[in-house]
Amino acid sequence: MSTLSKSERNQRIDGVLASLVSLRGVTTSAIVDADGFVTHIRRDFEMDADALGAATQVVFTAAAQASKQVSQGATKLVLCENKDGLVLLAPLVRGFVLVLVADSSAMLGAVRFEIKESTPELDTLFQA
Repeated sequence: MSTLSKSERNQRIDGVLASLVSLRGVTTSAIVDADGFVTHIRRDFEMDADALGAATQVVFTAAAQASKQVSQGATKLVLCENKDGLVLLAPLVRGFVLVLVADSSAMLGAVRFEIKESTPELDTLFQA
């Protein structure tokens, strides 16, 4: 993967995010860095990406701490089920977090499966 240019790497990341947004009910897929900044985003509606990034790092960090406190090991997925949909957070390498926002029509099992399928490729792309 180290032979990819920055532009090629970004195109591959955007391709993964586009694939995730194509899932039924998924309205947003994004990558948030360790500082809470959105580095890549695909979305079907306007939103405050800065607020999403900051909230993602706060929530993911809190969930990881809770998991540590109850001795359940590393956090693999954080799921927030809401009145009108879901927010899912999955850790990536180097402190990055994959964020998916979905409406109530999303099939949770399918979304979880695609997250698990996508994270190894994203990890490889962020290793460089």
